[in-house]
Amino acid sequence: MAKIRDLREHTEEADTRPCSVQPEAERPGDAAHLREGLAGFLAAAADGSLRLHLPQTLSAPVARGEGHFHLSPELFLQLEGWTDFTFPGQQLRLKAGEALVVPPQLRHDEWVGAKRGEAFANIVAFAEGPRVSCHLAREIEPGRPGVAHLQAGDHPKAARIHDLLFDACSAGGAGTPWAPAQGRALVAAAVAGLLDVLAAPPDDAPAEPALVTRLRVLIQNQLGDQALSVARLAEQSGCSPDHLSQVFRQSSGENLLACINRLRIERAARLLRETSLAGKEVAWACGFSAHNYFIRVFRQHHGVTPQQWREVAAG
Repeated sequence: MAKIRDLREHTEEADTRPCSVQPEAERPGDAAHLREGLAGFLAAAADGSLRLHLPQTLSAPVARGEGHFHLSPELFLQLEGWTDFTFPGQQLRLKAGEALVVPPQLRHDEWVGAKRGEAFANIVAFAEGPRVSCHLAREIEPGRPGVAHLQAGDHPKAARIHDLLFDACSAGGAGTPWAPAQGRALVAAAVAGLLDVLAAPPDDAPAEPALVTRLRVLIQNQLGDQALSVARLAEQSGCSPDHLSQVFRQSSGENLLACINRLRIERAARLLRETSLAGKEVAWACGFSAHNYFIRVFRQHHGVTPQQWREVAAG
């Protein structure tokens, strides 16, 4: 961890092109770098030397704007270089050796960079439902990170990791003198859980193709983008749309476009239940450009309109 903490503060301006997670050829040692990075941050959190950023906002998503949001808290651990974050009304530069927990439903945009002759690398992790995702990101072109090594799958500790990160977000907004220490302790527990997940032996189920695992990350990061399509995902994955669709169907048993719509509707259902956003704003936040089309697709999945579903959920 000393190497991470001793990196000099970067002062050069970052390239300001928007971030998008794209696949990259895996390098030897990336898996070890991911584990070592997590272990280093765990040690820093345990001895109190970790600088942890906890944005103060735990609010409904800003439906219209640059960037994206998730329904679960997202953990960023900066190994080298920096990541520039833009939140509604706030900007933050995450430097080497620092950590950030982005609250759920908080829209953010990211740019990355490093001093000349140095490199960018960070770790991004989150847990949603039964699934844990943790990846090492590197810069594949100026300002744009790619997934250098990704480990994701269902795990019994997913719910616990999610709750620890969510509680860390709440600690950030508490404004008490002990909030920083409480946040570090919660992040340390979450990172320890991630290390346990990475160390767990694989189960007997067939491993998901790396192409499909990376594809799930791409979809989650672009779910609110109206331009998301099978063709766009294929271009980002470096293959043809037909090949991508075939591999996804063979692995998951689900049509890729149907999966995108299902995930959008699942997100919409949660936003209808957990926020006061108007139906048009929910549609926009979930990647539907036309409100009427959103209502039609939602009704196909749930049998009622979004407004009717919200009334029943509030019931």
